[in-house]
Amino acid sequence: MKIVRIAALAVSLPALAAAAPAFAQAQPAAPDILTETIEVATPAMWRVADADSEMILLGTFHILPPSLEWRNDTLAAAFDAADVVWFEVDANAPDAQTKTVNTVMTQGFNPQGVTLTGMLNPEDAQKLQEIVGELKLPFAAIDTMRPWNAFLSLSVQFIINQGFQPGSGVDSVLLADAKAGGKDVRFFETIEQQLAFFTGLSPEVEKELLLITIRDWDDQTAAFDDLFTAWATGDAELIDTNMNDDMRDQAPEVYERLIVSRNAEWAEVLDASLEAESGKVFVAVGAAHLVGGEFSVPALLKAKGYEVSRYGVEPEAANDNKQAQ
Repeated sequence: MKIVRIAALAVSLPALAAAAPAFAQAQPAAPDILTETIEVATPAMWRVADADSEMILLGTFHILPPSLEWRNDTLAAAFDAADVVWFEVDANAPDAQTKTVNTVMTQGFNPQGVTLTGMLNPEDAQKLQEIVGELKLPFAAIDTMRPWNAFLSLSVQFIINQGFQPGSGVDSVLLADAKAGGKDVRFFETIEQQLAFFTGLSPEVEKELLLITIRDWDDQTAAFDDLFTAWATGDAELIDTNMNDDMRDQAPEVYERLIVSRNAEWAEVLDASLEAESGKVFVAVGAAHLVGGEFSVPALLKAKGYEVSRYGVEPEAANDNKQAQ
């Protein structure tokens, strides 16, 4: 499973890149040729409506190249028209990095004397050392981490090394703009809650998460490029195939925790908001949450009786992606 992709589409942790000790010694590489071939991204969006409200759902990429243009006219118009804007978490809050550092330092490392290499068989331990060297991270720091922390550290640094930057992600940019524009900004979760999705994993599951990452590492670049292209072209079905299918099959507890349960909670919150208020709303969350059949946020809202359709695409393209609603 190319599970590095969790950091791009499923959970928004931009503060982690600045907070984790390992990242301070690594420099991002120049963007690869893939990002230069896509001049303007057209991420997938959905429209949710009732008699007096219109809500536009945008599937975001949490970490992006700073040069990529993704704010197309349709997206910009929907965002500008909204009075209320929802995000996963306030990662730009002044204390976000402090809270992340505190969680990482208090819950992200093994007890003294316990190392990742000691937990792994010799082949996996050797591959971990090779991966850490490839990413130009200090192995001594990684080796003392709990598996979930190592997984996130390797994943985020891999993406950064492709020339992507957390501060350039869709969520971070739109959040700053929404605050500056005086919009009613709301959040589904806190930084602590997002980190708890990983700190609360059972030891067996977090170890398996790291093992999957290590064993699939050599295929990460191609898989990540495929996912980025799917997001940039608004291919909802391919996003689900590339992102969620593997998680469903190989890490069902992670999928349940990161996708299914959160989608259900968010759909309840949005339903209550639509029932209580009228007007235009904009929702920006990781693209993995808006695809995936019956468990996706659009599908859950449709089941509650709202009118739901793809937004900003030609009818033919919307029909091609109908199973993602």
